[in-house]
Parts: sequence; C-alpha cells; structure tokens
Amino acid sequence: MDFRSALAVCDDAGEVAEIEERVLRAGIPARVRGEERRRNRALLFRRVDDTDAAIVGNLYGSRRRVCRSLAARSYPELFARLDRALADPAPIVRRSNLRHDWEVTNAPDLVRLLPAMRYSRDDVTPYLTSGILLARDPASGDHHLCFVRMSIVGGAKLLVNPATARIRSIVEATVGRGEALDVAVLVGAPAEVTLMACVGVADGVDKLEVAQSLAGGGLAFTDDPLPLPVSTEYVLTGRIVPSFEREGPVGDQKGLYSVRERNPVCLVDAVRVRREPRFHSISGGVSREHIELVTLGPRAVLERVRRDTPGLLRYELPFHAGGRLAVLVVADGYRPAELAERLWKISSVRGFVAVNRDVRALSAPDLLWAIVERAREVERFMFPGPHAPGVKPGKFLIDATETDLDDWNHRRIEVLREPH
Repeated sequence: MDFRSALAVCDDAGEVAEIEERVLRAGIPARVRGEERRRNRALLFRRVDDTDAAIVGNLYGSRRRVCRSLAARSYPELFARLDRALADPAPIVRRSNLRHDWEVTNAPDLVRLLPAMRYSRDDVTPYLTSGILLARDPASGDHHLCFVRMSIVGGAKLLVNPATARIRSIVEATVGRGEALDVAVLVGAPAEVTLMACVGVADGVDKLEVAQSLAGGGLAFTDDPLPLPVSTEYVLTGRIVPSFEREGPVGDQKGLYSVRERNPVCLVDAVRVRREPRFHSISGGVSREHIELVTLGPRAVLERVRRDTPGLLRYELPFHAGGRLAVLVVADGYRPAELAERLWKISSVRGFVAVNRDVRALSAPDLLWAIVERAREVERFMFPGPHAPGVKPGKFLIDATETDLDDWNHRRIEVLREPH
C-alpha cells in the first residue's frame, strides 16, 4: 500500500486530522506532540508557509494505523504474515519506461528542497528522520532497508548515522575500506517497505523481495541500479563516501541528546519528488510514531517467542520507557530465565521485566511495585556474559514474579467495594 493510500485508509477510519490554518514547519513538532497527548491522530498539514509540500505527521503513531496501512487486524496477524513472506519472498520485477510522476532535481540544495525540520530544542541542524536507507550488501548482493538518522548540513550533503548492525557492517565493508557505497533514501515509501525497514532479517534475505511478498507482488520498481519503489513520495539517490564529520547534538529515542564524533558523509546526486508531494515527518526523540516504528522489530521477535512459549502469555513495550523496556506477562510458576538467551539478541530493547498476570504491564507504578516486592533475591537479576557475541552491553532481565498467587502472602489486595 503506497503512502497516500495508507493515509487515505486511516482518514476513512477517522484517524487523520487535517489542519486548516497556516503553519510554519517550526511549529509542527509541538502540534504533533499536543495531538499525541489528546486523540493521537495522524496530522495532515496542507498549508505550510515555508514549503510547497503537504506534511504528514504521526501516521504510524498507533498500532491501529500501522495495521490499517498493512491491511492487518492486529500485530499478531501482521507478524504471522511477515513470517510467511520471509519464508516465501517474491522476486522484484524491474520495469523499464515505467510511467511515474516524479520531478527530478540534480545537484539539489537539500535545505531548500526537503521540508525537514528540527524536532528538539538543541538539534544542531534540520534532520531527515523519516528517511529509509536502501543499499546493496556487497557480500551477498541482497537489498537492505533500514531507517537511518540523517543530518542536513547544507548543499547536497547529509551526515548519516549507521546505527543498526547490518547497515553498520555494510558501511564498514565499503566506506570503511575507502570505497563509496551507492544508496537511495526513501521518504514516504510504501507501507510494506516501511515495515521491512523496521525489522531484522537473517543473512541471505533480500528485504525488497520480502516487501514484495507482503504486498502480494503489487509493488512496482524502476530499473535503476538500485530498484526504487515508484510510488515513493521523495527519493534521494547518491553515495556514502569515505569522509567523516561530527554529527549532533540531536534528540534520540533514549530521551537524551546524541553526538557522534565520526559519522560518514552522504553526497546526494539527485532528488525525485512526486507531484503535489506528501512529506512524511517522523518527530525525532520519544514521539509516539518514532517509538511505534522502532518497536516493530522487537515486537516481531517477541511474537515468535510467544507463539512457541506457552508460559509467555503476552508482552508489552511501554511508551513511557521509550521502547527500550519489554514487560513479559508469564504464567504462574514459569521461569523467565529460560528465555534469556533469546531475549539478549533483541538489539534495541535494553531491559526485560517478567511479571505475573496481576500486574498491569503498561503501568509504571505497577511495574515498580512488582520489582520492589517480588524481585527480592540477587538471582532474580540476570545479565548476559561480559563478552556474549552479538549482544549489546547493559542488557538485563528481572524476574519479578511469584510462583503461587493463591498463597495469601503473594496475593495483591483489592479495595473493598460496597455491594450493589
């Protein structure tokens, strides 16, 4: 489903608000933040004084809209479809002389052409937060997709932050050896491409082929060296080069500012923009949309764990923890330590807390109560080994459960209510 169709489907469901008054780009992050705290709808800004584009914010800021955009009724259904597509990817069909409505600008001035913005008060530059990086793995030839933070520093230059493991290894294998890496940056891509930019895959998997399978073969691609989904709102083509600069500060998912002393430069050769474009703006930092997208990968893994672990009843990634904490609701008597080795490999989640069914998994006070009252022994706090391969440092698993909730000493009190 292309970006405009996803927006229309959500609009038909009453989950999009069109902002009638004129606004400036600088005012959009605060408007999105206010909407998150009220009805949490997507916002469509058609009358933005300092750009010709319409700007869409918070489109993927709820699980309902993510599912609607991918024609799914729930996350379990969506992730089951994802696993079927991973098992049966569809070949990419490149089409020459394909009709599309892009206008092409060569040697672009990105500050002028892209309606990007600063999202946090101390962001040093405007940021492209909704850019999906498309690159080819030099070892396998497979296409890789991932969201990458990009600083717009002037002219046709971006600074990119290759934070996740696969793109970091691709950059190291090319740029790290003095070679340029051909890339495309997709803004407002089809929903299936967006999903694949959020989830991890095994070696030897081509993410574009999985996206094609998810779309039922319905995605059209150009015959460029890197195949481009033709319905994408903005496409930047260029190359990451072996030149490095300081990037940041910029607000990120941890709720902190981030500074990188040595991020690579991307030189953009051309920008293709659809007529009457819709620019996808993902508020950086700890916005609903940012957290919802960042947690799609962990949710897909946790859903696989849940399907084959009867003792894991459900899982949550609370917004108040920025998607960095997973709460596991387990059956009475289940030992969460059995899951530890699988949990350590979920890269973007820092910590896991296992609780009983009598704890509200999305409630910060309930979660803290369970840790204080039920994680009483040192053995309840688990950490990966100091040199566990492929595991980021600082991860933890807390077992805040009781084995027998029928024991009065383990049963939570309930307020006495007057009988009717």
